[in-house]
Amino acid sequence: MSNAKSRADLSAAFATLRRRFEASLPERSAKMLALMEQPSHSNLSDVVAEAHKLAGACGTFGQSVLGSHARQIEQLAIEVDSKDDDERLQALPSLRQVVLEFDIAVQTALQQVSVEEAENAEKLHQPDTVWLLLTSATLAEELTRQLQAFGHKVECFNDFNSCLTRLQSTAPAVLFSVIHAKNGDSLFKQTLLLKQLKQLRSRLLVLSDRDEFTLRINAVQHRADAFFVSPLDIPNMIATISELLEHGNKQSGRVVIVDDDQLLAQHYALVLNSAGIETHIIANTRQIIAELLVFQPDLLLMDMYMPEYSGAELAGVIRQYPSLKRLPIVFLSSEINKTLQLSAMAYGADDFLTKPIDDAQLVQAIKTRLQRSLQLKSLIEKDSLTALIKHSAIKQVAELEFERSQRYGKPCSVVMLDIDHFKAVNDNYGHATGDLVITALATLLRKRIRKTDKAGRYGGEEFMLVLPNCPRPEAVVLTQQILDAFRLLNFGDGAGHFKCTFSAGVASSEDAQYSAAEQMIEAADKAMYRAKRTGRNQVL
Repeated sequence: MSNAKSRADLSAAFATLRRRFEASLPERSAKMLALMEQPSHSNLSDVVAEAHKLAGACGTFGQSVLGSHARQIEQLAIEVDSKDDDERLQALPSLRQVVLEFDIAVQTALQQVSVEEAENAEKLHQPDTVWLLLTSATLAEELTRQLQAFGHKVECFNDFNSCLTRLQSTAPAVLFSVIHAKNGDSLFKQTLLLKQLKQLRSRLLVLSDRDEFTLRINAVQHRADAFFVSPLDIPNMIATISELLEHGNKQSGRVVIVDDDQLLAQHYALVLNSAGIETHIIANTRQIIAELLVFQPDLLLMDMYMPEYSGAELAGVIRQYPSLKRLPIVFLSSEINKTLQLSAMAYGADDFLTKPIDDAQLVQAIKTRLQRSLQLKSLIEKDSLTALIKHSAIKQVAELEFERSQRYGKPCSVVMLDIDHFKAVNDNYGHATGDLVITALATLLRKRIRKTDKAGRYGGEEFMLVLPNCPRPEAVVLTQQILDAFRLLNFGDGAGHFKCTFSAGVASSEDAQYSAAEQMIEAADKAMYRAKRTGRNQVL
């Protein structure tokens, strides 16, 4: 065993022991507090013994301040226990206070540890980096090439120990690992490796040589984000990684807050923003529809009682607009009468939270509802093969962004793309391979566009991009970059390797006096067909 590997194993083992010790501190502190409830001679002796052990251990595990505090408890408990009954009774309150202060110090120290671990994880975490831990060199080489074409940084490992050693200095955004190594070792028995991944907030995807329920359960227990079975569906695996990285870099959703108490609304906004949730406060309820259509929230958090209009009345108005019928509405009110709550929800609200609400509870409640809302939205709006927005939904996005560009005087561009000679791909290699080509381009589109942009599957092998606040030159450059990356991808296998291209047309709100988004989409479509007629594999 190399010295570097020995040091890494020792460091990881010590870190594990330290975390176990820190996890035991609240229980041990609570035990001393409980002993102080009935301060008999026997109980005081137990306090002395426990404080003595803590005084030695705390320093060892990097908690020297707690160690000094525990030593103070030990010495004071010995002194109190040596007194006669009357003097002991008089001295006990001081001892209780010192033990209580130790308990508070434990909570403070653990909070600091949590913050430090999060900061360390942030320093080590390498965004957009994928690690491959595979037994097949051929598969590792192919995945590396494909992932790099999508703009990911890749590192490869042959065994669990080398991966664990590397984790001491850096961490991937995603680890894609076999479950069973060449020597028969199982990933699910690599306790230190799995704990390090969890601590460093790296995502885990697993590859199994067989599809068994027990292995799938093990994957869930170790928080794996996806389970793949050999032979690997490479496009699906790459699409999954891209989605994980996209979602990891995005905020957790968008929330609109409506409350007549502006200070309270600002407090809620700060709390949710700190949790990665983008918020917008609506102060003028008469403007609620216009602001909802512009901001496009994933959830509306609204007070039930307001001076001008009630939350129930506003919910009823919101449900009159087809584009807002699916917007989740959550009332946040001090109303505790269940009958009145249900009556208000009959106007179109989906849930009810009661004031006052703890900040942590608010974040958890909103995150849970946002997650469900976004899942349902994805199922309704997204194409099952590509995970891109469906035809009708991407047209609605185009209409919304066109209206916004007209209102604020900012450019908006639409791009239509169509894969070249796609019929020949299906005829020569089969529809399954054709689906792989479509999936690969969809993944590339999601990967390369900005967070504010939207990509949709317009139909078959045709796609549409909606690029807000983007003039024509920038739209052309972006589309050309996507085309250059798409050209590099290989499809098929063995002697049947082939590459694909696409033709694209760009239309911008600056090009002409369009009166509707439909005209701009038609202009982009015509430009795309010109690109096909004049040689394909280009952007016009």
